[in-house]
Parts: sequence; structure tokens; C-alpha cells
Amino acid sequence: MNRTSILKLIALNFLALLFFQSCSKDEVTASGSRAVKYEITGDFTGSFIVAAVVANGSFETFEVKKLPWVYEFTAAKTVTQVGASATGTGGRDGQKASYKVYIGGKEVSSGAGTAISGGIIQLNPKYYVF
Repeated sequence: MNRTSILKLIALNFLALLFFQSCSKDEVTASGSRAVKYEITGDFTGSFIVAAVVANGSFETFEVKKLPWVYEFTAAKTVTQVGASATGTGGRDGQKASYKVYIGGKEVSSGAGTAISGGIIQLNPKYYVF
């Protein structure tokens, strides 16, 4: 699978998550903080392409070559939700990774995955709504 195909796959997954993934402000309260931290950990040895909501509410793509990976920012007051989707390639069958979103230091969302044959893994956590 080439890089363009992977990016298209991530974009489609990300859009699907925005439309079909349930989000609820009532699930977790984070004291009104807008300090956001994304974290990916695990034994996955391949690389990830991460599509994430960033500080101004737009989407940015990150290439992650080694775990653990952390990205932190303060969301603008106009941002209504945060979260990310990650697709990994180049790992080994059975390797694992997990993804967490923290708001104000408190975990508000998480997801995990296991690489399938061919070393591909997908992480799709719930998105957090402010």
C-alpha cells in the first residue's frame, strides 16, 4: 500500500468517525480545561499516519516513526471537539498499540488495536466534545 492510499484511507476513516462515532459531553467532565494531549504507546514497530484535530480546530496529519508519541496543545475556545485517528503500517502481526486523549490531565477517551497480518493496525478512539 503506497503513502497516497494510506492517506486516503485515514481521511475516510477520520470523516466516518466524525459522522458515526458517538460523543457525549456527559461521559467525562474535565473541569473546563482546554489543555489537550494525544498519546500513542505500545510495542508496534512500524510507523503511523495520524490525522488529528489541532489547536485551531483544523485537521493536521503527523507521521509517527517511533512509539511512544505525544502531542500537546491548548484548544482554542472555538474548537468544539478533539480527537484523532491513526493507521499504522510496517509492523508485525500481533503487535499492539493504544491511543489516549487527555483533557486537563484527565483521560477522556481511548482506543487500542492489534496489527493484522501484513503489519497494519488501526486506532479509532471516541472524540471528546467540549
